This record gives sequence, C-alpha cells and structure tokens, in this order.
Amino acid sequence: MTSRKCTTCGWIYDPAQGDPDNAIGPGIAFEDLPDSWVCPICGCGKDCFVGEVAAQKPAPSAKKPKKSSPGQPKRATSRNTYKERFDNVFRVAQKLTSSLNIGEVLEMIRDEARATLPQLQEVCLLVIDPEASYYTRPLHCAVERERINCQLCKRGKGRVNSALCQTSSAVCFLSGDRATHLSGDALPTKRFSEIVFPIYEGDKPLAILDAIARPGEMLGKRDFTLLKDLVQLASNVIKNARSHWKMSQEKLTVDRILAHLRPFVPSTVQKIVEKNPAAPDLEKKDIDVTVLFLDVAGYTRISETQARDKVTFIIEKYFSNFLDIIYVHRGDINETAGDGLMVIFQGEPAQTARSAVQAALEIRARTMEINEELRNRFLPVEVNMGINSGTAAVGMSRFTGMSGTRMTFTATGPVTNLAARIASAAQHGDILVGPETALRVRQDVELFDRGLMNFKNVRDAVHVFSLVRGRENQERDKSALGRSLRS
Repeated sequence: MTSRKCTTCGWIYDPAQGDPDNAIGPGIAFEDLPDSWVCPICGCGKDCFVGEVAAQKPAPSAKKPKKSSPGQPKRATSRNTYKERFDNVFRVAQKLTSSLNIGEVLEMIRDEARATLPQLQEVCLLVIDPEASYYTRPLHCAVERERINCQLCKRGKGRVNSALCQTSSAVCFLSGDRATHLSGDALPTKRFSEIVFPIYEGDKPLAILDAIARPGEMLGKRDFTLLKDLVQLASNVIKNARSHWKMSQEKLTVDRILAHLRPFVPSTVQKIVEKNPAAPDLEKKDIDVTVLFLDVAGYTRISETQARDKVTFIIEKYFSNFLDIIYVHRGDINETAGDGLMVIFQGEPAQTARSAVQAALEIRARTMEINEELRNRFLPVEVNMGINSGTAAVGMSRFTGMSGTRMTFTATGPVTNLAARIASAAQHGDILVGPETALRVRQDVELFDRGLMNFKNVRDAVHVFSLVRGRENQERDKSALGRSLRS
C-alpha cells in the first residue's frame, strides 16, 4: 500500500494511519476509499491526490510498538499549521480587497485563476450589477485585452443565464451541455468542462465568474475548490465597493438636504439627523437647559415708519451679529419671530447658564456698537432679554390639523414659560435673569437685585435680577434714551 499526497494542500494519506477525521481506520488502501471521501484539510476529492511513497511494512520479528506512532502527532500539528496559515492569509486578503483599487483587484483575481489552472481556455469575470459603473470601472475582456468589458461576449450566453436563474452557489456543465447545480459547500461528483459561479447580494445578482476548460481538458474537485476561493474574494471586493458607494450616496443625500434646511433647522436637530439619518431620535426628553428670550423693542414703530427694504436691512444687520454670538456660545436658535428669538443652551448646568449670560451681555454690547455705527441714519434699537434655567422637555412638538402635521424642535414647560415672562418685563435694553440662573452665575458676573416680580399665569412672585442695571438708574437710562430719540 502506498501513501498519497494532496496536490492542493500537501496533506498525505497514510494507509497505516488512515483518516480518523473521516472515520477511516488504519489499514485501508487509498484505492479502497469511497468516492465521496475528501481531504480532511482542504476538502478536495480523490482525484487531487498523487502517489507518494510505499508504506514500509515492519519486519516479521519486529515487535509492535506499545506507544502510538510518533508520526501521528507530527501530522496533526502539520495539519493544524496549514489550516492556520490558510485562514490567516485568507483573512488578510479579504481585508486588503476592501481597500484597494477595485477594478485592478478583480482583474488580478481573474488572471490568478488562469495562472493557477493552466487547463483553462478562458476565465471571464462579468459584473452585471446595473449600478456597477458608480463604484468600479469596466473590466478589460479576458479574451481580447484591447476590448473593455466581457459583457460584449458573455452577457446573454445561455450558460450564464442558466446560472443567474438558479439559487445555487455554482453551475457545472458536463460535456454535452448537461448542467449540474451545486448548492452550499457541495463539491461536483464528476469532472466538467465549464463552471459558472454567480455572485449575489441577497437575491440581487452582482457578477458572474465563468471558467471554461480547453478542448479535450476537464476540471475536477480541486479546480472547483481553487476557483471558489477566488470567487469568495471577488464577492468580497464587489460587495465592499458597492457598500461604500451606497454609504457615500446616503451621506451626500443627507448633506444636500441639510444644506437646504440648515438655515431653518436648529443645530441640535442637524446633529441628531447626521448621527442617525434613518431614525433620528427627536422625541422629547427632560433636560437641564438655560433658555434666553430676545426681543427688539419698538419693532412695530420701526416697521411702520420705515420703508420695507430699510426694515429688512435693520433687522438683518442686528440679527446677523446676534446669530454669530449665539453660535460661538453654543446656543441653539429654535424659534424666530419678526422681532425676537428663543435660544436654548444645553450641556452642563452651570456652563449653560454662564454661556447664556455671556451671550446676552455680548449681544447688548454689539447692539450699542451698531446703534453708534448707524447714528443719524436710523433710530437706535433696544434689545430686551430674559434668561431662566432648569429642567425642560426638549424635543419635537407636533401640531396636527386638517392641513397636516407641523413639527418644531423646542423646549417646553414652566422653565421656558418663565423665561418668556421675564423677557417681557425687561425694558430699555435690560437683561433680566431668574433665580436659578442667578444662583449659577453669581460667582462670575455682577447681579443687580430687582426684587420680587409677579408674572401672568405664574402663581408665586419670582425673585428677579438684572445683569446691567439696578432700580436707581432705570429712570436715568430711560431719560437718556428719550433724548436720543428726539434728536
């Protein structure tokens, strides 16, 4: 009895040891193995084995060794090492194919098949995905190098169509055009002249690998195994390229939508949509916030006494500067009116209060600068502001009517309501803050106690503070503003 060597992986079948992995005991000659037997390492059939050396029979007087043959552990070690090497290289190849030039890699895989199996007349890799032009260039024809894309000679071919119509992993064609459809990891039981491997993503056909043997030549199990490995690599390349293209398209679509909506949508909503475009989490949640309301005093008087283009110029002049300041301090403008803004500051409680207060002070300073800049051209503008801190319900509010549903991203609850009431009480460019905001910023800014104030729909009197003036200088500022208006 002679041992046989697998030409694919190099494993040796020794009749004296058999093949325990496939339930083949010692003493069975290779010729007596069943036709369905395959190599325990690479899965190739008997036709992939060649003669090695004659097994040496022990001399009659030799005693049978008590311990197991030292060759068995060595063979097992060799088998495991080979499998580890193969798996390692294959994993690396899969990772590499996802990041290299897709067209070159596919042609390399196809050319490797021809180099590995010299009995092949041609190997064509036909990418049939109608969207393929978006993520890879057309391949050069395997038969005529000056021709681009094998679709000119392969698409519509009966055997290619036959493979595409099947759910099997491959279709082998015997001489006489008789087809054998293979599913899963099944190996062909007979030699064949042509094999077609379809590459699918779900139920969508993406590509075909068509391998044809030379006239008079046939392909077997070993050839099938080697081709299937290359097809898996090609499948990985195509699917990764297609996936990357799809992701980039989705991102471009979201970017285009956000580019149109950005001027109208709060930055918080933009960030939520960018994080999860398919299912943005816009439901209301209780969050600690600081809310700032801003109102341009005398807007009605301005709009009634000035031409429309001048009113537009004034509002845009002031508000453009306000928006820049609010952006720097990470405020989120969620509601606008002709003469006012509502701004939400989210984050660490003490920091949001400081950010809102600093933004308000800078807006007031910038308003005074613009008033001076436009002096003798336009009447001066006053901006009154109110700030309050605490927990509010932040998220989408839905308003449903006969015409449909409208949604707005806002903060609702007593904290927001009180901030609006405090802002309505501010006069002559004052900035008023509620008690919680004052508590959070009293170490950072000077506060002027304005005492207790009563507000509509607020049950208890509220202790209010000003950031810019106390009671004693209110009348002085009011008189100064009156003189400025008269001049």
